[in-house]
Amino acid sequence: MPPESLGQQAYYRILQCLIDHSLPIGQRISEPALAKQLGISRTPVREALSRLESEGYLYQVVGSGTFRTEPERQQLLEAYEVREALECQAAGNAAKRMSAQERIELQLQCDNMHTAIRAFRSSGENFMTGEPLKQYLVADLKFHLLLLSAANNSTAMKIVTDRRIRDCVFGDSSHRRNLTHLAKVWRVHSRIAKSVQGADARGARYWMRKHIRASRQDAIIALEEWLADRQPRKSVPNEVSSMLEEVVKQLARPRIAIANGHPPKP
Repeated sequence: MPPESLGQQAYYRILQCLIDHSLPIGQRISEPALAKQLGISRTPVREALSRLESEGYLYQVVGSGTFRTEPERQQLLEAYEVREALECQAAGNAAKRMSAQERIELQLQCDNMHTAIRAFRSSGENFMTGEPLKQYLVADLKFHLLLLSAANNSTAMKIVTDRRIRDCVFGDSSHRRNLTHLAKVWRVHSRIAKSVQGADARGARYWMRKHIRASRQDAIIALEEWLADRQPRKSVPNEVSSMLEEVVKQLARPRIAIANGHPPKP
């Protein structure tokens, strides 16, 4: 893969600032200050800001400047409708098309999620953070990308990975994963994996639909809690911010592969 341009570097670093909320909602984004903070010249920063605006992460107010976009309930609902349609179809197709090695890898990611949950349970903490959270989210991401890749639909892959990046920006850092929530999510992943192992396309679609609809409800609750008090979202801890950066980079790989005309691989 060719080295990243300064514009790409600026794009991903500003995206990371949106993820960790070091660029908070309501605060004007200063291009010169941001360029100085990132140690990158203003031209690639300007290009990155323009790209982020076109993707809906930022918006311009004439005479005032650039601001980050607030999450909206309707946009969230629309995003989950898209995910449900595409990922349920992908899960069904993957159940019929996955190779033996891909099925092994899918189960491995499900097992990695379980290992992370066990580590979290042993920690005695109320909510998952740190290394277990990193292992859990990366395994979850790879699980979904394996299904999309096996479905062999590059358009669906791009749409879903773009939506997952938006989830990182607008929601992931505010999710509170306790043991009950994690156990519920792992169980539905294991049922998806079992359906795929048995080439049960109908079952794979059914359990994926259950998973995405439950995730949608969790996201709505988190959003409505924020809308109720409009308190600025806090920056996430450094280790979680670093983990989210890794997740976004993994999501970017299939997008770059698609753009270069190569089949995406997780």
